[in-house]
Parts: sequence; structure tokens; C-alpha cells
Amino acid sequence: MTPEFPYVQLPGSYRGFFRKASLWEGADHILCVKGTRFNEEYRRFYYRDIQAFIIEKRARAGSVGWWIVLLVLLFVSMIAAAKNDPPHSWVALVVLLPLLAVRLEITVRRSCRCSIQTAVSREPLPSLMRRTSAEAVITRLQSRISAEQGDLPDEIPPLEEDVVAALRPANPDAPPASQVLAEAAVRERHRCAVRGVNLAIAALFILLVNSVYTFYVSSGGKPMSLTATSSTESLIGYSFIAIGLIPVCLSLQYLGSLRALKGLRIVLVAMIALSILRVILRFAVAPIALSLSRSEGPGVSALFERYYVNTNGVLQLALAAIGLLLIVANWDTYRRGGASSN
Repeated sequence: MTPEFPYVQLPGSYRGFFRKASLWEGADHILCVKGTRFNEEYRRFYYRDIQAFIIEKRARAGSVGWWIVLLVLLFVSMIAAAKNDPPHSWVALVVLLPLLAVRLEITVRRSCRCSIQTAVSREPLPSLMRRTSAEAVITRLQSRISAEQGDLPDEIPPLEEDVVAALRPANPDAPPASQVLAEAAVRERHRCAVRGVNLAIAALFILLVNSVYTFYVSSGGKPMSLTATSSTESLIGYSFIAIGLIPVCLSLQYLGSLRALKGLRIVLVAMIALSILRVILRFAVAPIALSLSRSEGPGVSALFERYYVNTNGVLQLALAAIGLLLIVANWDTYRRGGASSN
């Protein structure tokens, strides 16, 4: 902090392709900066006016652009590794898959939505997307807020009767604040559940179409070949994997904080695991098919390849059917996000 620029940047920031946000500590206020690459919006929150920081555990994907870049790189690396062009191109795939897993873990388990409460409004702080950053900011600002507002006494005396009467709402029929907050939480849960379930249905239908296409290719007149990884069938299969991962990741973002939808989250995580397993087994099975073709003849190799492809299709079909049946059986509960209908 200098006289020319009396601010120190607080932990946490959001930088996407088009949007950005940051939080800055000043002498008597914090400065929230939000905007795009073309304009910026500034909002001051004075320490004397801050009533609370609200941290809600919620899955946050962050910048969608970085997810698109990661999935495109993963798709390109899968094609390059399948063709082995250039040599040892599978190294990029080995690096990107754990990177995707770590990104998903941070998105689902270590993210939050942070807001600041004043006497007149509650404003979101988009730069505080991770719980570690939000907790670090609150810990750092606690001393400044206490210095401005003072500490609460250890024992608070009871209010006088006339003060209690003055604090009662003018409209006796108005719902209490706790009820209003509970209803707002139910509406937010319902919104997240609707979007998450819709994205999950789209991902399951993509997986279902992929399984049908797998059976169609396997039962066609053209024999399957795991060694010819640059074929049109292989490229279409990799496209299904890449396209299917997008709604899966977005659905997990909305369903991450809804306990009632744990079963559906398990199905979505299983879809990610199946996609990774399909890519890994593809590389492991191709040399086996090639050795069988050389030692036992093309007939045995073709039978082995058809058995592998059909097993792959059965797993996809079973997982898609389990997910869709789970959604149909718990339709009302899932669409409400587990909230009571009363």
C-alpha cells in the first residue's frame, strides 16, 4: 500500500476470457472490482457498514473458456495418441487426464459462493470462488472491522420492553426473516436442481446414442479394427466422449451441493471414469488385437475386437439406463433438489 495507490489486493481473483473480478483492501473500506476486458465496475464496502460475510458451499466451475480449452486439448491429444503421431504423443494425454480430475475436484469440493451483507443489500463477491481464499479474506479483515465497529461485549443485557416493541414488524402477518431466507434457499436449490438434472439427462442421452452407435458399427458388414485407430468410427467415438463430458461437468457444477441427488452425482462421476477407462483400454487392447492377428489369424483377432466393442457398448447402455431410470424414479425429488413439497 502506497500513497499513490492506497490498496492491497486480497486473496482470490477471477479471470476469464471476457470477465474478471478482484477484491482490494483499503484504509477504511474494501473495493470490489468487476468488469470485462472493455469496462470495469467499482463498489466500496466500508468496514463500519459490513454486517456479515456469507459463504455457501457450492460447485463453481470458474471460467468456462478454460474448460473448453482443456476439453479441446484432451480431444486433440486422444486423437494424436490413437494415431501415435507424433511418437509418444500419449504423454500429453497422461498429463491432461489428471489435470482434468484435479480441476473437477476443486470445482465440486473446494468451491463456494461468497457474499457480503450490509444494512441495505447483499452483494456477491465473484473473486472469492474457493473456500480457502474466502476464509483467508475474512480472517484478514476481521481485525479491521472490529477496530471500526468495536467488539461485542461478553454479556449482552436484555432489551427493554419498549425496545422490543419497536423492533417488532409493523405488519404482524409478515413472515419472519428466517422463513424468508428458508424460502429463498429452497428456490435456489430448485433452480440448481432443474438445471443440473436437465444437463444430466442430456449427458445420459448422448451416452445412450453412443452405445447405439457402437452396436450399429459392431453389427455392420464392415469388420471392426482396433488397430486402425485413425478410422472414421474411432474419430466419431472420441467425439462422443468429448461432447458427452461437457454436460457432465456442467451438471456436476449445479448438483455439487445437493445431498438428495448424491445417486445421480455418482452416475455422472461413473460416466467420467468410463470415458477415461475407454481411452486407456483402447491403447491397451490394440496391441493385443494386433498380436492375435499375427499369431492366431485375422478371424480370432476380429472375434476378440467384436467382443471388446460389444462389452463397451453394454457398459454404456447399462450406465445410461441406470441414470435415466434413477431420474424417472425420483423425478419430483430431483426437480425440487430434495426440498419438501410442503
